Formats: sequence, structure tokens, C-alpha cells
Amino acid sequence: MPGWIGCAPQGDHIAVALVQPVAGGKPAIRWAEHTPWDQPTRALQSLRRSRALHRHRRVAVLQRSQYQCVAMDAPADVPRPDWAAAVRWQLKDTVDFLVDSAAIDVLAVPEGTSYRAQAQLIAVAASADQVRPLVEQAIDAGTPWQAIDITETALRNLSALVEPEGRAQALLHCQPHHATLVVTYGGELLSARQMDLALLLPADADDTTRAQAYDQAGLELQRTLDGIERAFGQVTLARLLVTPMPGAAALCEHLGPLLYVPVAPLQLDDVLDFSDVPELLTDASLLNRQLCAIGAALREA
Repeated sequence: MPGWIGCAPQGDHIAVALVQPVAGGKPAIRWAEHTPWDQPTRALQSLRRSRALHRHRRVAVLQRSQYQCVAMDAPADVPRPDWAAAVRWQLKDTVDFLVDSAAIDVLAVPEGTSYRAQAQLIAVAASADQVRPLVEQAIDAGTPWQAIDITETALRNLSALVEPEGRAQALLHCQPHHATLVVTYGGELLSARQMDLALLLPADADDTTRAQAYDQAGLELQRTLDGIERAFGQVTLARLLVTPMPGAAALCEHLGPLLYVPVAPLQLDDVLDFSDVPELLTDASLLNRQLCAIGAALREA
């Protein structure tokens, strides 16, 4: 059955995962790999041989420094297919690269979620200097991308699997030096924020260091969720889920009393089939590294 291979570069390594739909069942993760990315073309060629990369649809996830997301009003009196072209020049004073050659796309914010009369969107802009090498490396390897994604939409796909009907949901994904918060509603992205929070702490971190990091996270999350509640007052936020990582349960326990919504770990085995990759369920660090690749591979089109 057809599926997608999500490829998420992470510095000098890349996370790669194949996810396939299953009729009447949970999407299945067929395999996942974390491999060096210091020579991207060579890495893709190796994956082409070992994992038949060329036989599946492939989506690449841009790294945090390679793009910017900007929330804004949708252009008035402009058809939805023309939004990306219309917002290009609105971004020229917001992003730190030239927009005339940039890759621009837009995500429509679900209607009826805000008190604002004007439709809302999230514009995604990536410098051509950042996207072009990624595209050329894949072509040189004989594995051109069918799509290019971002962390926020990869996490949106994961959140949509467990989103309560009729309510919004927040999802926090922690990486070594930062965290990404997405809020979804109806399977679509309401809001997203990259946060300079170090919550993926080493196992030998002392209690004081851990408590300080968690307290800072609680303050930042409270401010962010308050802002989202004001911006999207037509929907109710049901909960905050924390994606798998070492210490996720302790983080949830600490954040619970600090936030006004329930906080819990994301249980992916309820909605994804890990039968072919059981090691992901026993190694939280490994699953954490693979999450964006898995989320990107859950795309439907």
C-alpha cells in the first residue's frame, strides 16, 4: 500500500521513517532510521539502496533555521489560491531574507475560531538559498522530493490523530535546545510558536536545574496559551500534550499545577501501529528524534 517517507534533517543527522495507511486500522510505521547527514547526497543514495527510497513518495522537513512562520490577516478580496502570491510582499519587512525569490506558502486558519471578521492565515517563507541545496541534493541522489514540509505541520499531523472533537488541543515537542508548541483545531493549525526552552535535559541533571527549566517552561506556556485563548476565543482549549521524550511524565507532573488546562504525555501507540518498530516504544530518546519524520509521513496529499 502506498505511503510516505518522511525525512527530517537534524544538524549532522537525519531522521527517516516510512508510514503507510492500513485499511480499517492504524497507520503503520514500517521502519525508522537515524543516519549521518554530513554528506546529504551520499546519505540519500545510501538510503535509496538500503530502504528503496525511490519506490515511495518522499517529503523533506525543513530545519528550524531555514524558514519563518508569520501569522497575519488573509488578503481581503483575494481568492484562496492567490493568497501566497498576495502575501509575498507583505512579508518583506518581516523576514530576514529577500522575498522575491523565496518559497512562500500559506496555511488557512480554521474559520469561526476567532472573533476577528477578517480570515486568518499562517504564512510560511523559506529563503531560496536554504531550499535550493536540499532540492538539488535529492535530485542528484535520484530521489527528488514530492513535498517539502515544516516541523509545525508535521506536529499538526500527529496532534490531529488524538484531537478531541469540537475542541482545540496544544502539543509540545521538546528538542535539545528548543521546543515547538502547536495548537490545532479540526485537524488544522491554529497557532504555532518556536520557544527557546531547554527541557530535554540530561539524565544526570540535578533537581534544581530541572525545576528551574520546568518553571520557565510553565511561565512561557501560560503566557502563550493565554494569548492563544484571547486570539481564538471561539474555541476551547482541551489540553496540552507533551510528545515522547525522556522525562516527559515528570515534566507533565510539574506543568499540571502551573497551567489552567490538563497536561498529559502523548500516547502514540493508541493511534499508530509500532509492530514493525517496537524499539521506538521502549526508547523515548529514539522516538523523540523520529517524531517529525513520522509526522511528515502522515500527510494525506
